[in-house]
Amino acid sequence: MKIEQVLVHYLLRTKKLTLQGIGTFELEGAIPESDDPEKPIIIPENSISFHYNPRATEDEGLVNFIVIHTRKIKPLASSDLDSFLSLGRQFLNIGNPFVLQNLGTLDKSDSGELVFKPGHIVAQKIEPQKIISEETENPAEEDLFNDYKQDRKKNTSSKGVLVVLGLIILGILVWVVWYYGFSKKSNVETLNSTESVVPVSDSSRFKKDSTSNSNPVADSISNVNKNSLNPYTFNIVVRRYRSKDLAIKRLELLKTYHRNVILYTDDSVIYKIAEPFKLPLSDTTMVLDSLKRYYSKVYVEIPK
Repeated sequence: MKIEQVLVHYLLRTKKLTLQGIGTFELEGAIPESDDPEKPIIIPENSISFHYNPRATEDEGLVNFIVIHTRKIKPLASSDLDSFLSLGRQFLNIGNPFVLQNLGTLDKSDSGELVFKPGHIVAQKIEPQKIISEETENPAEEDLFNDYKQDRKKNTSSKGVLVVLGLIILGILVWVVWYYGFSKKSNVETLNSTESVVPVSDSSRFKKDSTSNSNPVADSISNVNKNSLNPYTFNIVVRRYRSKDLAIKRLELLKTYHRNVILYTDDSVIYKIAEPFKLPLSDTTMVLDSLKRYYSKVYVEIPK
């Protein structure tokens, strides 16, 4: 049974039907009843009048009538009725008639008021045992709102598709940001320094030899010869890498910032980028403090 039939039966029982936001229907005169339970109830023409009232509120008696016939809780019955009427008002707002089956048709006039046109009013009799029986196996099959629920399912389905598409797009954006922002950065393999800083005394002055800025970086990297003479007093190691290629790339980048850096290795396993200095060891503290403005972690290493 559809919701329109419930509205008709409520009108037959109470002689009055109020729909919130729409108005009130009133039934005048006696309605002949047939002794044959199979024959429908026929309502005479022009026996229903309509009074437009956009301020009409919910009829609690109608909600209770719906509860009895659907065995739903009252808040759910009220919500379903309001949704059904909201759908009808949407039809009226876009210029379409709101058809109440077995009752008539509502149209919006040029002035904005609703006009009722009675239809062929026939009401099928309700079988009492289906209304009050507690042994109904599938009460969902007697849902009064099947047509309305189909419309709601369509709307819900459309919203679900939009939500899924939104999540897919968001996922793609997150992946792009991760790939280009963090993944590529993670390819640069840096090593945290575990070597201790050489203990030195404080220096009152920071002197940097002019030769420290003119020392070229060798094109190829080789193991440091322990017996060779090193022109530098100490190196300030700023980066360490296991990959020679990554070390060279970082070296070239630092050079573009006009940093005086060299690249060397002691064992062909760890490649070190450092700034060399030909200064007394007593100046290492001042040099370290100065370079900490450019590098996060630095330490002193004495050339072998």
